[in-house]
Formats: sequence, structure tokens, C-alpha cells
Amino acid sequence: MLDVDLPTPAAAVRNLLASGGIVPALAMLNDRTSFRFTAIYKLNGDVMHAAHAFDRASEYRTWLKVVPLGKSFCQHAVEHGEFVTSHASQDQRLTNRPYTGMVESYYGRLLTKECGKPYGTFIHFDLEPRSIPAEEIHFLREVIPHFVDFLE
Repeated sequence: MLDVDLPTPAAAVRNLLASGGIVPALAMLNDRTSFRFTAIYKLNGDVMHAAHAFDRASEYRTWLKVVPLGKSFCQHAVEHGEFVTSHASQDQRLTNRPYTGMVESYYGRLLTKECGKPYGTFIHFDLEPRSIPAEEIHFLREVIPHFVDFLE
């Protein structure tokens, strides 16, 4: 048997960030899930700007570029550090909210700079109901902080 030293998934993400940049690393994380979109949104006042995005279907979506914080699921990730919903239209926490009806599933985690200032969010999201396993959330908690070093 060959003794091959393969990097752990977390090391693979870190290596790809360093060698290929943010979007290829987002694509790698997206491939681990069934979500269509994986992105990093930058918080600018009360607006979220898509700083980096990966779309599994490779379609151009202008509605993904800028979202008011108050109309996005990101507000919950910013407020609580992390937020997940697998089926927003059936999630009782989201009844009568302005952002329901388009994005149906969301996992988001707050990104903070070393000084503690919020940068924005790392998110997986989809127009269809999707779930994310607890093991994947645990993995994302480990690797998402590494993206901060590559953000402007």
C-alpha cells in the first residue's frame, strides 16, 4: 500500500485559499453540500454586498449582488453569529418576514476581522429547501475563519 499524505479537508481549504483564492475555495465548500450558492457577503452599513460568490449552475444573477440587511437572512447570522433554516417558508421563526419567498434554505456564519469588527457573512443558500448536516456545520466553524485573512 502506498503511504500518501493527503491533506485533511480543512487543510485542503486553507491550501486552496492560499493558492487559488476565495472563489475556488467557495466552490470546494459548495461541492460538499447540495446548496446551489455559496458566497461571502460584505456588510456595508445596512446593506450586504456579494463580495465573492459561487453559483453551482453558473448563471449570472444580478439580484444576488446587493441585499438590504433587513431583508436578508444575514441579519440573523450577524446578530447571533450563525443562522440556519432548511425550509424558510415553513420556518415559524420567519413568519411575515420581508425576505421570505425567494431564498428557501440558508446557512450563514458571521465573519469578523481580528479586531472583532464584523466583516459580513459566509453563506450557503438555495431557492429550494435544503438541509445541512451537523457535521458540516462543525467543519464550517473550523474553516470559515480562514477566509478572513484573504478578504479586503
